[in-house]
This record gives sequence, C-alpha cells and structure tokens, in this order.
Amino acid sequence: MDCDIELEIDTGSARGEYTVHVVRAPAGGHASGMFTLDVDGILDRLPQLEATVLASAVAARRTMPVAELAVREVGQELFQALFTREVYGTYRASLGAAQHAGQQLRVVLRLAAPELATMPWETLFDPETETYLCQTEPLLRHVPAPDYNLNPLDVAPPLRILGIVASPRDLPALDVQAEKDHLNSALAGPVSEGRVELVWAKSGTWDDVQSMLLAGPWHVVHFVGHGDYDSRTDEGRIALVGPDGRAAMVRAVRLMALLSVAAPRPRLVVLNSCSSGEMGQADLFSGTASALVRSGIGAVAAMQFAISDSAAIAFAHGFYAAIANGRTVDEAARVGRISVMASPDGTLEWVTPALYVRGGSTQLFTLTGTPRAPASDERSTAAAPSGGPAPVPATAGQAAAQAGQTQAAQTQAAQANAEQAMKRAQLRALYVQASAELRARRNEQAVELFDDLLTLEPGYRDATVLRDTARKRLDMARTYRAALEAEESGDWLAAADGFALVQEDPEYPDAAARKQDCERQQRVSDLQGELRYHSSLGSWEAVLDVSAELATVDPAAADPDGLASAAEAEIEKAKPKEPPAQVPAEEEHHGSYTAADLPPKTPRSTAANPAPAASPVSRLKAPQTPTRAPALAGVPASSANVREQNAPKPAEPGASNSAAPLAWGGAALAVAGGVGFGFAVFFMWFDENYWQDNGGDIVLRLLYGLLTPFGYLLLTVAGLPNRTAQGRLAMAGVIVSAAIFGLAGLNFTVEVAAVVFSFALAAFGLWAGVLALKQPAQRTLAWLLLLPTVLQPIIWIQGKGVFMQSWYMSQALPLLLHLVVLCAAGLGFMVAARKLRDAGTSP
Repeated sequence: MDCDIELEIDTGSARGEYTVHVVRAPAGGHASGMFTLDVDGILDRLPQLEATVLASAVAARRTMPVAELAVREVGQELFQALFTREVYGTYRASLGAAQHAGQQLRVVLRLAAPELATMPWETLFDPETETYLCQTEPLLRHVPAPDYNLNPLDVAPPLRILGIVASPRDLPALDVQAEKDHLNSALAGPVSEGRVELVWAKSGTWDDVQSMLLAGPWHVVHFVGHGDYDSRTDEGRIALVGPDGRAAMVRAVRLMALLSVAAPRPRLVVLNSCSSGEMGQADLFSGTASALVRSGIGAVAAMQFAISDSAAIAFAHGFYAAIANGRTVDEAARVGRISVMASPDGTLEWVTPALYVRGGSTQLFTLTGTPRAPASDERSTAAAPSGGPAPVPATAGQAAAQAGQTQAAQTQAAQANAEQAMKRAQLRALYVQASAELRARRNEQAVELFDDLLTLEPGYRDATVLRDTARKRLDMARTYRAALEAEESGDWLAAADGFALVQEDPEYPDAAARKQDCERQQRVSDLQGELRYHSSLGSWEAVLDVSAELATVDPAAADPDGLASAAEAEIEKAKPKEPPAQVPAEEEHHGSYTAADLPPKTPRSTAANPAPAASPVSRLKAPQTPTRAPALAGVPASSANVREQNAPKPAEPGASNSAAPLAWGGAALAVAGGVGFGFAVFFMWFDENYWQDNGGDIVLRLLYGLLTPFGYLLLTVAGLPNRTAQGRLAMAGVIVSAAIFGLAGLNFTVEVAAVVFSFALAAFGLWAGVLALKQPAQRTLAWLLLLPTVLQPIIWIQGKGVFMQSWYMSQALPLLLHLVVLCAAGLGFMVAARKLRDAGTSP
C-alpha cells in the first residue's frame, strides 16, 4: 500500500495567496483549498527562530523551555495555513489508513512556489494532537523536476563520502580540523565496519574539489561551510575558497556543473552550516538545496539554520548509519532527527535538517555484497585529520611515543577550541533570543532567558542590565494591571497608588489621568459617606454644606439618593411662620378707611423684571409669607397691617394660567372614569348580551381613546410632572399610548395592539410619576398621576375574554376598578387646582 500523502503547493492569484492540492493520499480523494501566508513576516522571524533553535542546545532549568513557544507559533501558523478544512480531513483519514495497514504515513510537500523553499516546514505543529509532524512521520520536500535516476544506484560497500570544508578568511572563521574530527567521530562505527569510507578534500578551493571529484567514484558529497540566498537572482549560493583566500560565492548552477565531473554523479549532497561563534544573518542553504535537486541531484539534506557541534554529530551519525543500512533517504533523515533529540533534553535542533528530493523514489542506493574491513591506510584516511601524520610502526620506539603524545595534545587542544567556539555560539544565540523577547515586550520570557544566560556565563556583556530592565518592565506591567483591576472594582485608593507608580513610564501614557480620576472618585465617595452620616443624624445644615462641596468636585454626585433635596425640604419646614399682628383694643375703633386712603401697592413683578416661574405643585406646597403694608399717615402701622391682612387678596394673573389646565385636565379624567363606570355597570346588568352592538364599544373607545388623552394633555400644559424635556417626553408617551390603546378598541382583531400600548402607557406613566416624586413638594400629584397609568394593564387580569364574552360581574371587576381609580385621580387633580387658585401665587 502506498502510504504517501503528497501536497502540491502553488501560487495563487495575488501575493501571499497559495493553493494546496492533494495529489495522492492513502485515504483517496483530491481535496484542495486556498490559504494565505505571510511569507515576508516568517522570513523576518527566521533570525530569531535560528537563535531560538541554537540556544535550545543549552540545557535549560525549566521542563518546557520558553524558547519552544516561538517554534510552536511558527509551526502552528504553517500547519493551519497548509491543512485547510478539506485537506486536513484527508490527512487525518490517511493517518488512520496507514495505521490500519501497519505502515507509516509519509508527508511529501511539492513546493511549486520558489519562495516557499525558505519556509521552515520541519516545524509543522498539529495543535490538535500537540505533536510535530516530522517527529512522528517522515517529511520531505519534493522539488518538481524530471527524475533521471528511476532506479537506485547499486553500491558495493563501502559507501564513499567526499568531505569538503571551506573556510574563507573574510567570513566567520571555521575550525577546519574540528569540523573534520566531528564527522570522523560520527562515522567511526560505520567506517570501522567497512560500510562507509570518508575522504576529505585537501582544501575548499574549486581546483581541489574538482580534483577529488575526478578521483571518484563518490556516492555522497558532504559540504561544511557558509551559504546564503541571493534575493536579486532568486538563487542559493555556497562559499568556496578563492585563490586569494577570500570567499568565492558559487551559485547553485555552477556547483551543479562542478559536481557533474564525478562519474557517476553523486546521488546525495549534505550541506552543513557552520557553528562558529559569530553567526551570519542569513546562513541558510534552502535555495542551494532546491536548485541542486532541480539540476539532477537525487536528494539534498540541508541545514536551514546554524547547528551546534553536538547536534551535527548526532544527525550525521544517525543519518549515515541509516543510509549504510539500506534505508530510504527520508527515513534516514527522520532517524537523524531522532538522534539529535537524544541530547540535551529539550533541544529543538531536530528542526534544522531539511530534506529535498526529486522523483518518486527515495531509495537512492542498493547495497550489494558484504562490507569488507578497511585497509590500514584507508582507516588512517578516514580517522586521521587531513594532513595529519601517517601511522608509525611500533618499532619506532621513543619517537613513536613522542609523536603520539604530540598528536594527543593537538587533538585535545582542537577539542577545547571547538568546545569554546560552541559555547560562544550558544551564549550569543541565547543573548540574541533574550534581547528579542525584551524588544517584543515579552518581559517574563526575557527575564527567564537572561537568568539562564547569566547562570551559564555570569557577567556576560550587558545581560545583567537588560535583565534588570526586563524585571522593572515586568513589575510595572503587573502594577498597572493591578491598578486597572482595582479601578474596575471601585477600590479608588489602591488604583490611584498603582497608577502613581507607573505614571512616569512612557509605556503607560494614561496612568496620570487615571490617577487623577481615581483620586476624584475617592473624594466623591468620602464626601458622600460624610453626607449620609449627617443625614442619619438629622444635621440638615451639614448635609447642605457637604453637598455644596460635592458640587465643586462632581456636580452629578451632589445629591446622592435625594438626601440634599430632602434636607432642603426639612429646613424649609422648620422655618417659623410670622404670627398675625395683635391689634390693641384702643385702636380698634379709630374709624374706617376706604381704599382711597391706602397708598398704592407696588406691583410684585413687571414686564421688565418678571417673577420666576414655578410649578403649580411648588406653589401649592410652599409657605406663603405675609407682606406688611406701609403705615398710613395718622394711622398706626399695626392697624393698617391688620386691615390689609383681613382684606381679600385678588388672585395673581399667573395663578389661573396653571390652575385652569390642571382643573380641566382633572375634570376630563374624572368624566372619563365616571361615565365609563356608569356605562359599564349599565351594560353589565341591563344589556349584557348586546352591549357591543348598542354602543358599548364606541363609548369605551371615546372615553379611553379621546377624552382620557385630552385630560393628560391638559395636565402636561399645567406643568406635570415638571417643565423639563424629560418630563414632557414622558407625558407625550403617556398621551400617545393612551390614545392608541383606546382607539384600538377591545375586539379580537386589534387585541394585541391594545395590550401592547396598555403596557406602554404604564411604562411612560411610571417614568412621569418618578420624575414628579423626585421633588418632595409634588408627591401628592405624583401619586395621582401614577395610579391610573400604571394600573392600566390590570384590565387584562381576566385574560382574553374580559371584553369579548358576556359581562359577568367577576369578569368586569378589573375594568370597573380602573375606571374608579381614573375618576378618583381626576377629582384629586380638581381639588389640587382649587387649592392652587386659592393660594393666589403666580407661576
């Protein structure tokens, strides 16, 4: 059973858009989809990702290093973009089919878009299973090109590997001997068994490499050095050593021409990036690898990031051992990754190798025959460093022993230098990653990474200062979050203290304003508490003093729960009224006076200086202060005042302006309620079966739909509940709702409208009544306004048949009750209007 799932990825109609198509899969089908991918954004993150992967080679103190978060983020972004809904369904079904067949699913990516070759597909992370694909399944990149080598190459052991190390003097230096020793160590086992032969080129120049290729055959070429990607020519390059010792950048096409001189042409090329102390900004072989495969190489294993010495040795050991044992190249790459995962625990360098293949088969070699033990000279070539001394016979005596000691000392020094270079590379990678987290404001991760760095190398550069900066930012962020939580919960003091600590930090520009607002809120809370305390003791003057201070801080909070208004009312009640003047007995019979004897009274208001308007309720409740008339000539003042007080006072012109609408509005409500009550009783007892046909429905429509709204309109003109915009809006809702309710009638066809607007009438009436209740002097009229409106929906208590069926006593009771309330409220308004008119005050 073929257990490959091949995904072809090509460019879409716009930049950043791509198509994915399932070419074949064990589960069958040809699912496809479109996705968008921020290629430039991922490319910008590659340096940070490289530093993260290289730094993970340092043993961390945490179970799951923070560094892995960056790798997971990129891997999950690539996975969710590539595996769209239909493609992911095919993938999951193919996994099940492969497991059922007892085989392993292999993921093949056909990258038709050139820019996708630089993406780190080896980080693909499935968030559902929380696994990396290449850890459990072979993953390879298929480069679209004709397959000229359809059959594996027959190889009689050993498998011959040509090693090349290129270290130009104008690029970061490589320890050439250490690089050779690392690969020698990795292949020591297969070499000793006669399955692999490793030979090193004398140098990394074009001529030396060409000479070694001509001296083949070579099955594998292993290159250690520098590489980059030329965005101008959209092609990868590697750095050989020029005649002057400087870098000679060789494009992939020229490198392919150089490799073609070998007969037969090598089937496998391994490109290994350096592990020097100073990493290049773009040490990647992705462009070169894809170009070599496209030009005819069967497979290329390229390191897309710089790799540590330990990881390079582990990968080479597992990779070449699998190849020497006849495994496919993709399976060998997976074995190499597993070898990298062995040590240290938590390393992420298994994502560094990337495998590119062409054609349909990944079986590059067929090993024939039995491996033969290598000759002594061959073992020396494979094990000894290039240019090292040849084995010396044991009969050499002292000279041989001294030479052995010298060689051992040189080997130890080379290993020490390699270890120091590796440590410098890892420390710098950790420093770069921590600095990147600090720049990205991920302060918690930055602190942990700097702690790791300083544990490995105390006093490394400015890591201590940067860690302190990250800690300070972290503390500031925690303080700011705590202040926001305190502000949200109303703990103004704690919030103000927190904002005060961070207000100087430019990262929190709103901290100063929030601090001032919290202090103001705390002041308001304190003053309101003091006002309530004085109110509970009945200290009304103190209540007003605190209210005045509150008004300067927050005018909207100056009268909490109406306590300040209540205090004003209490103080007004407590004012003593001036008693009537006592007339002495001897002055009672001085004679009578006519109106002509009295001086003319000065008008209390003029057109130029009108008196302030007041609601009829405030005029009704406010105490009237008697005015004292001036004494007449020859008449005692007390006598004149008595006469003036006893004389009838004409009502002021404005009093009738408010009293009249109030009285007429009350009359309209009283008539509507009284007449409606009478008609309802009449029809209930004397015309039970034909009340609708004989005018019962028309009567209720006129009373509820015309007369009642007219009464509410007159109350609005009289100034109820107040003369504000809210009061008028509330009364407008009452008038409209009452009219629609009444005119809608009480038939089956319009019952829904009547029910809805009866409740609307109750809501607007409640609003108007609450506005009136806010003024203590208006509470009587407020209740008169509230009761008939809020109780309007009670007529529906008996359900749908209240007005549609026969008028039995029990069914008409809610309607009768409401009509009585409406009539009583109207009479109450009429009584209030009478008192207003008798008070004689102008509005």
